Amino acid sequence: MQKIVNPVALLLCLTTCNALADADAVVGAHAKVLGKSLGEYSNLWWQWATSMPASESPVRDKTGQKCDVNQTGQVWFLAGGYGSSKISRKCSVPQGQYLFFPVINMVNFPSETAQTTCQAAKARSALNNDNLRAFVVRIDDNKIVNPAFHRYSSPDCFDMLARATKNPRAASLYPSATDGYWVMLKPLPLGRHNIKFRAEYANPDQAYGLMVQDIEYQIDIVESTKQPPQFKRVEEKHRPEGSGI
Repeated sequence: MQKIVNPVALLLCLTTCNALADADAVVGAHAKVLGKSLGEYSNLWWQWATSMPASESPVRDKTGQKCDVNQTGQVWFLAGGYGSSKISRKCSVPQGQYLFFPVINMVNFPSETAQTTCQAAKARSALNNDNLRAFVVRIDDNKIVNPAFHRYSSPDCFDMLARATKNPRAASLYPSATDGYWVMLKPLPLGRHNIKFRAEYANPDQAYGLMVQDIEYQIDIVESTKQPPQFKRVEEKHRPEGSGI
């Protein structure tokens, strides 16, 4: 499901909005990467973001020191920040990795006191995304200003804590659903790159309805060391504190 209520955002630069698309650096809206849609990767991103102890979280990290925690496969997840955030990070990424990150997004999941349905979780995660005020992404000298091609939502609901622990009796957060604006980059060439993304909502009557994400990465694409990443698991039952990022 991809929908945008704000007609101004929808019509921004319809013909020239996406310079990166011309440079063939951004994965297209309906493309699949390694057999998965970008909506599926939004689910996997949240499972990654909740897979480690809070002290090891790349989302909570303000420097980029934790950016490699629990990274697996050929898609490397970049973090935003919980709630309104302005963060600058430095990160080294092995060559050959796709880069996937949320410009701004919401996730909805059951609370300890109230259950939900998959349909309700999807609807709640969409609310602020129907009221986008600003959106811009820069990758080196290229700029994206049209959100119309970058909104993705959960194709199916998921358990947000699926990667958090091996304990089968650990906490479950099903049904969870996410909705937001995401970018998938094809593998960048060796060397240093700058990635900056900023977006904000304009929905003051909702939780996180005025959230602003302002994130910058200095990314060094380096030759792969072929060393397996260290996977850091949550040893205790863990529930995320917020639903906006």
